[in-house]
Amino acid sequence: MTGRAPVVETDVAAGYGAWAAGYDTQDNPMIAAVDRHLAMRPLVFAGTRVLDIGCGTGRLIVRALAGGAAEVAGIDGSAEMLARAAERLAAPRAQGRVRLVRGELTQPWDLPREAFDIGVISLVLEHAPTVMPIIAEAARHLVPGGLLFVAEIHPDMLRTALGGHFERDGIAYALPSHPHGQAEFVAALSTCGFEPPVIEEVLADAATIAAIPKFAKRVGSGVLLTLRARRGTG
Repeated sequence: MTGRAPVVETDVAAGYGAWAAGYDTQDNPMIAAVDRHLAMRPLVFAGTRVLDIGCGTGRLIVRALAGGAAEVAGIDGSAEMLARAAERLAAPRAQGRVRLVRGELTQPWDLPREAFDIGVISLVLEHAPTVMPIIAEAARHLVPGGLLFVAEIHPDMLRTALGGHFERDGIAYALPSHPHGQAEFVAALSTCGFEPPVIEEVLADAATIAAIPKFAKRVGSGVLLTLRARRGTG
């Protein structure tokens, strides 16, 4: 992982509880990769109802609101991460434009069904042993024709010693991480009634490394996997 700091393994809930306070201040290359991808291939948020699945501290909710989303709901399993999101989004929450819900992502969500035009899942599914339960819940909450966007750590990275991790006070905390490849995503999406996805792999090539130097040690390998798929209308 770091090669220097001692490593402590933790579960997802405890890990994000401890990570929340410093999550938005760390130089995280995966967040940078998602932001770069969305800058080059923006989602059209104007006038839409958006669901941020695994919203964390609300980073993508801010992006959706800046893009003109009419309403945004965020769901996450970490009370500490949601508290940070609530602070960041105090004004739009007071205006009724943002709703934050705590819930286990693999269980039914306390949100209206078929109510959202866009669902986003960013850097979340690595912590799930299988993507199917969360993809299935996303399908239930999107309108027919609604768009699901997923951005996840590329399985090339998760097959190494790297996984979800952060450092605090000289200790590296490692969260459970599971690689998910294209075949698993395609099968889950098809089963859950989505149309065939558009999948893109971001590699640690010269352009990516120039933008995000931390990926230099991953040269030639995949670093980010993204997909966009619409829920079927049939």
